[in-house]
Amino acid sequence: MSELKVVSFSGNVQSGHDNQKVIRLLEEALQMARQGRCHSLAVIMLSNDGGAIHCWHSGGRPYVMVGAIEALKADFIRTYIEAR
Repeated sequence: MSELKVVSFSGNVQSGHDNQKVIRLLEEALQMARQGRCHSLAVIMLSNDGGAIHCWHSGGRPYVMVGAIEALKADFIRTYIEAR
C-alpha cells in the first residue's frame, strides 16, 4: 500500500476539474497493469456535480481492497477534514 494516495485536482473554476490530470492518472494505472504490477483494481467515477456515475472492482482479494479504501479514507480525513 505504499503507492496509496489522495489525489487532489485543481482545475479551472468553470469546469471544476482537470481533464489532463484525470487522463494522466488513468494512463499511469494502465501502464502498471500492462507491466503486470496490478492484481486488482477499483474505479470510482464522479460526475461534475459530485454524483457517482460508475463504480467497479475487478475482484481478487476483496479484504485487501477494503483495507486500501479504508487507508485512503483515513488519509483523506486527516488531509481535508482534520487539517481545517
